Amino acid sequence: MTTSNVAIELRRLVQQLHNERAEHVKAIEAIDQTFQDLGLNASQHKPVVNAQPVSPENTEITGKKSTPKAFSATSDTFVLSFIQANPGCTTAQVNAHWTTEGRNGKADQTLFKLVKTGQIARKNIKGRRGSMYTVK
Repeated sequence: MTTSNVAIELRRLVQQLHNERAEHVKAIEAIDQTFQDLGLNASQHKPVVNAQPVSPENTEITGKKSTPKAFSATSDTFVLSFIQANPGCTTAQVNAHWTTEGRNGKADQTLFKLVKTGQIARKNIKGRRGSMYTVK
């Protein structure tokens, strides 16, 4: 596929999405009207609709880069301090603490790194999934 064919196909797909979006907006307006006819307040559950539709002639693909959150402690320090305070804690407990502190994902990579560098010891839990950790 040549570059011009790719551009043509991209414009066609954007136009198709634009048309489908317009159909959905009309459907939402019809639903809102039905709620109003029934005396219900639809605005409580009304979705946010982008007021500026994308035109196929003015298409630009943009990606927003998220900036990482700044935490007071590195992931290594964070996990080590939790394990020191809770010897014998499980992977699930570390991950739960990780999430409650607002960190994305799981602590599994950090746990693996700390085991590999010998800073913590990992012990399988018999008959259960997961591991227990202690600081060496």
